[in-house]
Amino acid sequence: MTRVVAVVQARVGSQRFPGKMLAKLGERDLLSWVLTRVCDAKQLDQVVLATSDSSDDDQLADAASNFNALVVRGSQNDVLDRFVQSAKVSQADLVVRVCADNPFIAAEEIDRLVFAHKSGSYDYSCNHQQKLNNRYADGFGAEILSAALLNAIAKSTTQQSHREHVTSYIWDNADKYKIQAVEAPAELAFPEIKLDIDTPQDMQKLDEFVKKFAITTKSSAAEVVIAFNKFKNS
Repeated sequence: MTRVVAVVQARVGSQRFPGKMLAKLGERDLLSWVLTRVCDAKQLDQVVLATSDSSDDDQLADAASNFNALVVRGSQNDVLDRFVQSAKVSQADLVVRVCADNPFIAAEEIDRLVFAHKSGSYDYSCNHQQKLNNRYADGFGAEILSAALLNAIAKSTTQQSHREHVTSYIWDNADKYKIQAVEAPAELAFPEIKLDIDTPQDMQKLDEFVKKFAITTKSSAAEVVIAFNKFKNS
């Protein structure tokens, strides 16, 4: 049996938006949105919160205890090593990388990604944003690769951008790997839509959206897109 583990990377420190993981979106903080929705995915055997060993992130580790999530802590800047350690501790065969600034990450799109990745002999698959013209709206999906490939990347590069962005090494060496960008279903084929949170302004905008259209942690990706298109035009 192949063990599939989602690793959610998050920390309190953020240059553009300090403390954003605990900032409120509607009635819940951002971390709760992400963990709730990821934990609903049916193709996952485990969810891990990978945060730093800084005392600033103690509150994230505490918050994760409210979910069926394992907490792994490590370097603030070497995120790749945090993923390697998370894969090791959780005994993952396949690792689904989730960025915690995507409040509408969708369980059904994580499941679609896992199915698609297992359908062929791919090294890496993604559906978290538009890649290779797959036309995905940004913010519903994730990335997946094997724990073995994570380990190999970690041994191959000391470049800071690769250590910080985890999968950038793959894209910088795309000719070495079999890459799959999962095609977006028609209802999510809106590549101009971006629903991640980088700044307080992003949070303010999405907070208004969530409240106006009664979006919840149970709203599907398709429901979010339909509502967001109405929101943009209102």
